[in-house]
Amino acid sequence: MNVKWSKNNIVFIKDESVDFKKIDDPHIVEAYIPEEYNLKTSGKGLQLTKRNELRHPVGIVAARSLRYFSTNGEGFNIFRTRGMAVWWLRHIFNSFNWWKAYVVNAEGERKGMPMLYIGEKFGSATGHQDNEADIVISAFENDQCIVNPESKGGAIFAVGYSERGGLFNSPDMYGVKTIVGNKYKGAGVKVTNGITRNLRLMSVHALKNNGKEITEQNLCDEIKKMKVVVLDRPRHKKLINTLISLSVQIILVKDDDLTPTFAIIRGEVDLIIGVGGIPEAILSAIIIEKLGGEMSLRILPMEVALDERLSGSLSNWELFKKNEIDILRCFKIVKPGAENKGEVPWNTVWTSRDLAKDCDMVFTASVIKKNPWIKFQDGEAVPGIEVDHQTGDITVHVIRIADNNMEIIPVIYTTVIKEYLKLYNKKNGENGRKRGELLLQLSRAYAEFGMFRDAKECLQRIKICGKQSNDLSKRCDSIYEYYEGLDALTNKPILIPEVVIKHFEKVCYLDKEDNAGLRSKNMIKRFYEYLGDKYYHNREHEKAITYYKEALKYSPHELKLYRKVNSIQMRNILGEYFNRIDRRFKEFGDKESIDWKRYKLGIALEVFYNNEKRFDLSSKEPWLIFFRRTVLHGEKPSYKLAILIKLLWLYKKLNQANNLELSKFLNKEFKISEEDINSIIKYRKIHERFQSIGELYYVNELSLEGISNLLLPQVRVESQNELEDADLPLSISFVEAMERRYKNILEELKEGYKEEAQEHTYAVAEAYHYVGLALHDIGDDEGTKIYYDMAIMKFREIIEKFEGITPVNAQFRIGNLYEELALLFEDEQIDYCNKAVDAYMCIIDEQRSTQLFGNIRELIPIRIQHANERVVFIKSEFFLG
Repeated sequence: MNVKWSKNNIVFIKDESVDFKKIDDPHIVEAYIPEEYNLKTSGKGLQLTKRNELRHPVGIVAARSLRYFSTNGEGFNIFRTRGMAVWWLRHIFNSFNWWKAYVVNAEGERKGMPMLYIGEKFGSATGHQDNEADIVISAFENDQCIVNPESKGGAIFAVGYSERGGLFNSPDMYGVKTIVGNKYKGAGVKVTNGITRNLRLMSVHALKNNGKEITEQNLCDEIKKMKVVVLDRPRHKKLINTLISLSVQIILVKDDDLTPTFAIIRGEVDLIIGVGGIPEAILSAIIIEKLGGEMSLRILPMEVALDERLSGSLSNWELFKKNEIDILRCFKIVKPGAENKGEVPWNTVWTSRDLAKDCDMVFTASVIKKNPWIKFQDGEAVPGIEVDHQTGDITVHVIRIADNNMEIIPVIYTTVIKEYLKLYNKKNGENGRKRGELLLQLSRAYAEFGMFRDAKECLQRIKICGKQSNDLSKRCDSIYEYYEGLDALTNKPILIPEVVIKHFEKVCYLDKEDNAGLRSKNMIKRFYEYLGDKYYHNREHEKAITYYKEALKYSPHELKLYRKVNSIQMRNILGEYFNRIDRRFKEFGDKESIDWKRYKLGIALEVFYNNEKRFDLSSKEPWLIFFRRTVLHGEKPSYKLAILIKLLWLYKKLNQANNLELSKFLNKEFKISEEDINSIIKYRKIHERFQSIGELYYVNELSLEGISNLLLPQVRVESQNELEDADLPLSISFVEAMERRYKNILEELKEGYKEEAQEHTYAVAEAYHYVGLALHDIGDDEGTKIYYDMAIMKFREIIEKFEGITPVNAQFRIGNLYEELALLFEDEQIDYCNKAVDAYMCIIDEQRSTQLFGNIRELIPIRIQHANERVVFIKSEFFLG
């Protein structure tokens, strides 16, 4: 039975659709919604338009953003806020076990900000095949308002949903768009018209509807009455000047790419035009489809989108770079005239119906700070988040558009603050220690929602409670310093990084192992990373590298940070490579030739080794890192792994095998001709050893076919899994996202075996494997071992928890990983080889196999054969007894 209570003459009921325990939120307890807006689903099915719970992803993120409100204007707080949103969205979306949802578009990649990855999956992993949904996330609209009180406008957080296939699936790119309201529907406004033509079409349409004569003077007068919204960007300078010359009423906005759509549907604005993000355009399309109006959009190349000199000509709208073409192809968007079944040309002019098909579809947004574009029916602006300092209750106004209606309702989130205050007052007069522990919990709850003064006051009260242990006093000291750092970060001017960092460094010193110490360490890492990003975007590359390296001191095995350093160090040669690839692609008529991979390899080798001595790289295997980011760019993760592992074996043989062994190996495994083999042996005799696998480039007599066979060999992919279908950047943050999804799966697996869950666990293991191998190339041996161990542990989980053939394959992969470790670490080679043999023997030996996997030997004869082959190979290769 729902609990009811009243506030401001509105009767609220508890929303039973959201479970904060399942979300893992220890600080928000319950949600209350106005009774008249309580939705109910009927029977089975997705029923997105009938679900209360879809209000809460935007509502909870808004409530959580209180912690990041600041007065210093520092962009780091935007970085933190977006990171928070990503964290909670993953938890919330995965707590909905009634759906399987896919992110089909999300803002973030263009700006290098924390984001949900396009292709991420949420919700039920083991069922609900008919309950599949699309998600589009715009993140924070006008996020400067959160950190700068002087910033005009207001901030919102928006997410859109539809049944599967309803929302436009594309990369996070720029597009040029036009949006008009119902008044101009059918006027013929679209992005491929010039601005003057669009305004004249609108003017003609309005005159006809009003029964007025179409004269030049009437057209001009009509245009002068129009209100046009344009983003205030350098790329729109010519557009703005044209609008000024036509005497149009221009409304320039700083970051409001989405919210002016609300003014369009109210008829307060006539046209929105210009270049903006596609995720925001899709959300605008939902609003238009549900509430009226008309929209057009066309995708633009990045370089063209940001330069009005280029975007002013329609012919330039075709100038996509080769890497953009590859990305678009993943979304079945291709060059005009080259479409196959199911593909569309990139010169398509998409309408709102194309971007947001009329199906089970919902738009949601929360108002974080009052926004002039979002109003109640009486014209009053909707207020931002409000927190009651006495009770800890947080009120968030949530917008929901579904079934051709828009509602704006207050959602009240109750927090543990109220509960802790009640308990604290009850224990008045009891011993100081119990009250001290309660005050500590209360302080954490206050800080969670940005009430740092209240949080620090609680800690000071602990000190005067008396009878506190030394341990509690020390914890209070470290937590107080942590809150001081947060307070400084949000409410004081940041002149130099050290001003903020000193607080968190002090906490690390006071409290090395406790939560506050670990969180402080992470805060320092994130701050340095943010500064690195800031200087990188300002093209101050040396400063950027300095800050990234500082961040690595606090997170020494984070692949993402290493990649950022490598990106700067390799920026010139990466740019040269992709420019040459673009030119070669154009020479081939925008088609990939049969030998395209060979061309890519040849260009990569030339660019790298012709510039090798001109740049300084901090990694162990710079060629392999460059090779991954160029020749293997866009390939599937398991294919990359298979190639790189075969190159490990090749490197070992080049340096350790005698001439006869090397000759047999190159001929059998790589199909190398006798002439090319002799050239390699001759080079090795002169230079004694190969310093890198890429050094094969210096073997002068080696043919292009030979070097291609060596560096791009034929491989057998051992492990295909969920990663193969998700064209995502593999980084540690992605591994964390997969782990969160895996935890959700475990909750669904309380009863028995599910095949898809095994596949997902496999994917997590291979993600660890990928990161481990990448860390080796960078030179982080400790990180390599850590991530290989994590991969092995994840494969062991499969063996322990599941049945069938998948655990056998997992055991085989454990053997593979130990073999790789033997290659990577010569000093521990024998130990790793023995572990590999033991892993394979668990498959070969009938008694051990039956004990581990049950009576399924008749189903795995090929895997037993493969395991036998690996044991024979290891014993002969590494001279094991």
